[in-house]
Order: sequence, then C-alpha cells, then structure tokens
Amino acid sequence: MWCKVRQSVFAIVAVAAVAQAGCSGSESPGRDAAVSGAAGKGGQGTGTAGATGVGETTGGAGTTGVAGATGAAGRGGAGAMTGAAGMAGTSGGTLADLGKACSAATDCTGGLTCMRATDSILDGTSGPAHGYCTKTCAEDVDCMPGGACLNTAAIGATPVGYCFKTCTFGGAGGTAKCHGRLDLGCVTIDDTASPTLDICYPICSQDSDCPTGRKCDLGSSQCTDTPRTGDPLGTHCTRDPDGGASSCAGGCLPIGGAAGGTTAVASFCSMLCVVGNLQSCNWVGAGMSLASGGVHGVCALAAAGTMPGDIGYCTQECDTASECRNQTDPGVTCDVSAMSAVGHGFCGW
Repeated sequence: MWCKVRQSVFAIVAVAAVAQAGCSGSESPGRDAAVSGAAGKGGQGTGTAGATGVGETTGGAGTTGVAGATGAAGRGGAGAMTGAAGMAGTSGGTLADLGKACSAATDCTGGLTCMRATDSILDGTSGPAHGYCTKTCAEDVDCMPGGACLNTAAIGATPVGYCFKTCTFGGAGGTAKCHGRLDLGCVTIDDTASPTLDICYPICSQDSDCPTGRKCDLGSSQCTDTPRTGDPLGTHCTRDPDGGASSCAGGCLPIGGAAGGTTAVASFCSMLCVVGNLQSCNWVGAGMSLASGGVHGVCALAAAGTMPGDIGYCTQECDTASECRNQTDPGVTCDVSAMSAVGHGFCGW
C-alpha cells in the first residue's frame, strides 16, 4: 500500500537537504519533515537558519569553515512510501546493485532496472545523473534490506514508488557509503525515525554531470530538458518564508555564523554537492581563471555532523573577498586556508 503521500521526494531535496531540524509547515512529521528544499517552483516548508555547521573543503580534510544552515525552503517536501517498519529482509538478500550507476537495465543485477539520466521519472521531468539501479515498489519491504521505497512523482500526481539505497548520514565509510559515487550524497529525509531514514540521493551540480541534450536543474539537482533559470551561485538572495520562492537558479541558502549561532549572517544562491567531491560546483583549480566559464564554486559548506559522502553545499570560489558576488551581507571573506587543496579560496562570513 502507498502511505499518505504528501509530496514527491524528488521535488524537494535541494539546497537545504541535510536539514536535521525539519521544516515548519510540513503536513506531518514523517519522511518529508526532515528535508528543506531548494527555493523553487512552489516549494513547501520553510527552513530555519542553521545551528553549527562544518565547513568542509572537498579534496581533503575539511577546514573549519563557516557554519552550515538547515536552509532554504524548496520545491516541495519528501513523499515516502510507508513500509512495514522493522520487517525482516526478503529471502533474496540485499539488493547489491541498488544505487549503482547505469545506462541500461543490463548494468543492474538482482532484478533491478536502470533509471537513466535521460528518463523523465523524477518529479515527472528528470533523471538522475549517470543513472541509478533501482526497481518499482509499493512499500519499504519491496526494497529491503538495504533500501527504502520513495514516491518520485510530481506533486499532486499519482504516486510512483522506486527503491533508493539507504545509508548513514554522518557515519563512517566516507564516499564509499553510496557505492563510492561522487554524484550520490547521503541525506536524512526522516529525522523522526529511529534510526533516522537516510538515503543515497542522486545529484548533479553542473551541466557536465548530465548527458548531451540535458542540463542540470540546480533546484532539483537532477538532469532535465528545461532547467529552472535564475541567479547564479554566490548571489545574495532572499526567499519567501512560506513558499520558498527566490530569484536563484538553485536555492537560497542562509548560513549561520562561524561560532555556531542560529541567526543567519548571510544568504546566497547555492546548490547541492557531495562532500569530498572536488569535481562539482563548476570548480576550477589552481592556475585556472575564475573570470571565465561562469561562476565557479567548491563544495565547502555543510551542516553539523556532515562527513565525506554526505550532502553539502556549494559556495563561490574567490581569490579576494571583492570577487564574491554577495557584497550585500556584511563581513564577507575569502577563506584561503584550504588553498593547497582547492586551488582558490572560497567565500564565507
């Protein structure tokens, strides 16, 4: 049976995907309550300025950066399928390929098929970067052990369940927690469960993550034909606290102070990335110009407790604070403490 489906899971998990405190305004504290989404197309739920975050630098051990936030409200809330909580796995054992990259069904074993980057399954419009081995489902037990059944349909559409690999947000294992893929990030979508429900969420953070003819929608972090347009990474932004709308192509991310305060000291356009993946956020390394090829960034911000392999947030690369697009929020800095790993500094407050 389907659960009481609130909203589609793939309409939501964008810039504030690792919001552990949940979003206000959710219909229920179930699997949609733990995730704030990107500012976007009629999103539901509002995020709050976050508690202490961890500034991670991709490509190496994280530095102590600016605090992460529980972030922007977004393009919907998560809709999950109910499962038989605590039921034993099926006799077939684990779905070993669940969450692996694929381009065709033959790439997936154990009765799984391939949700391709060229498909229009997620939110009815998009596909996951580099594909995702999965299968249709009606409840969690169809995906057990090792998976959960989530609604991938657009808000208001007939629910369509697919299995997604589970993981442990903040846990050990690094990027290997999601098959070692740097286009999958572990994210909590239900912080009321015990243990919390964490899944390997497929993301793109730049057009090069998607196949020819498709673009990365920075609001949903999925590959689509017609991505949302708006202000680029690093631009100062505000959002509607009820609907989550902002001017950003991705989402509007508020961040707390470096000392861990809960009051937002800045808000800027951002998008999702995987902590530990330097090849994201349109990053360029040492000796490469920041003045051409669009706005360049690095996966350098994250919420409290984040570890490599978990969802993080992009912030703009810089060599001096004057290059940061957000000059509206006072106190902008260009953090060069991780220059040896990143090749440039990154904007912070």
